Amino acid sequence: MNTQMVSVTDLQRNSKKVLDSVTSNPLIILRDSVPEAVIVSMEEYKRLANLEKELLKKEVFSILNDLAEKNKHTSLEELDKDIEYAKKHAPSRN
Repeated sequence: MNTQMVSVTDLQRNSKKVLDSVTSNPLIILRDSVPEAVIVSMEEYKRLANLEKELLKKEVFSILNDLAEKNKHTSLEELDKDIEYAKKHAPSRN
């Protein structure tokens, strides 16, 4: 991957040319020589979004598995009581 950098001014002046270069490589936008943002192709954005989604799924399943393991000796009645207690004492979302 060949990441390129472009200033905000260059992006404003040559937006079509700059955006055409994004199809193959990410583009770092510089403001006053400081990295400010990154432009990636739609294909790369979708790939990254799917990766994030998969990581979140793995994280949720890991948490659920940990909870199942910790509660494997707890009765459903006890879990129901705990849930009702939490609902009653949880702060309001208003």
